[in-house]
Amino acid sequence: MFLLSIVLFLPLVGGIALLFFPGKSVQAIRWGALFVALVELLLVISLFFRGGFSSAFGSSSLHEFHAWLPSLGINYSLDLDGISLVLVALTALLTAISIGASFRIEQKVKQYMAFMLLFECGMLGVFLASNLFLFYIFWEVMLIPAYLLVGIWGGERRIYASFKFVLYTSVGSFLMLIGIIALGYYHQMANPGCGYTLEMSQLLASSGVCGAHPLAGSTQLWLLLAIGAAFAVKVPFVPFHSWLPDAYSEAPFPVTVMLAGAMSKTGAYGFLRLCIPLFPDAIKVLAPYLSILAVIGILYCAWMALVQTDIKRLLGYSSISHLGVIMLGMFAFNMQGSVGSVLQMVNHGITTGALFLIAGYLEQRTGTRRLSDYGGIASRIPWLAVAMFVAALSSLGLPGLNSFSGEFLSLLGAFRANVALGVLGTLVVIPAAWYMLRFFIGIMWGPRLKSSVVETGLRKGAVLDLRLGEVIALIPLMVLIFYIGLQPAVLTGILEPSVFNTMHVLGSAFVK
Repeated sequence: MFLLSIVLFLPLVGGIALLFFPGKSVQAIRWGALFVALVELLLVISLFFRGGFSSAFGSSSLHEFHAWLPSLGINYSLDLDGISLVLVALTALLTAISIGASFRIEQKVKQYMAFMLLFECGMLGVFLASNLFLFYIFWEVMLIPAYLLVGIWGGERRIYASFKFVLYTSVGSFLMLIGIIALGYYHQMANPGCGYTLEMSQLLASSGVCGAHPLAGSTQLWLLLAIGAAFAVKVPFVPFHSWLPDAYSEAPFPVTVMLAGAMSKTGAYGFLRLCIPLFPDAIKVLAPYLSILAVIGILYCAWMALVQTDIKRLLGYSSISHLGVIMLGMFAFNMQGSVGSVLQMVNHGITTGALFLIAGYLEQRTGTRRLSDYGGIASRIPWLAVAMFVAALSSLGLPGLNSFSGEFLSLLGAFRANVALGVLGTLVVIPAAWYMLRFFIGIMWGPRLKSSVVETGLRKGAVLDLRLGEVIALIPLMVLIFYIGLQPAVLTGILEPSVFNTMHVLGSAFVK
């Protein structure tokens, strides 16, 4: 009965418990945090065997509801369908991997681990909340530890990066709060027999429960712009993207794995879960413009990745480009594009998580992220080179690896909706192949640079191949890259009913 609450609050309880550990027991704190993350992951895996998540959001068997402030439309309401299930699982997996990769953090370990678990709790709440005010609370809970993890444990420009991050996100969050409050008000005005509510199940016009009269088109448009602003920043759409490369490059690499692999999906999830079903008329009007922004992001950020000299900034721009494919598929408004969009959220988290892990391992060994410092080190670190090669090919969408199925379905949906945008989106394969080959070959192949920082580390024996803990962190991601690539139907079977239940409010605009 309280399984979703246990899944949601276990990281929070675990993080609070860590704060009572003696400050000197650093190893106990590290292992305690990892234990909580692994227990959480096992609980989430158990959800796959319970079933009942193929029903509509708000009517599945995995649903919790407790009245909180009903007169204000605020209730404790959690729900799980196929879409939220796979994203909850992705978050739990990446949290366990990121905490395992954080054992070399030396500064304020207790606070760091507590913030990592709080970060996980916030993201899980975003994916599970079915009351809009509860959604907003967890949205803010997610942003606070993210800001602190970058600002306290980041690199030399961490203050600049964290301030820029919080400035962009706080403006978006403020607009979303205004939009949520106004949505409850206008829904009550459109349905005089209903009280003020922020419950998704009652706000949906097609629910038949205090929702027989949908909002006027102009009202929907303004509410969509307000609430969607937070999601546009988090995706991010160009031109709201400039915070991302700075935050990703300055954050400790395990935090970057969480930011890029899990948190970036909250923006896309917000558009899919809130904006499309709540504002179907307005989203049809804005969809062509949002699709154009997605294509701009795909191509512009791919070309920006080509000129980056910092490994993490290169991967950051690559991440934005691939997120553009996700959004392009989502706004195609057909089954292929929509399912491919959600599938690619998972694939992007897996592949990007692996790439940032590998980039972090390289920086730990050499002390540099400049591509020009590397060259010809594959013979010294062959297993790390193999892992990087697999992750790079996955990012390129090689058939047989995970990203192929998601990107193929997303772009197929885009072609069905608009051939011109589909062609432009597909053109990303040219710069993507260029920058990924530059990334891999520049580091692992070619002549060894005798005067480089990396060569100095090699001569001192500091650059070693994968350690046991690093292998354990990478293995789940490598296995999923191959497994999803060969068996994508395992996930698409879970996603299709939930995607249809979410998108059917578009009526004839949604093509099966």
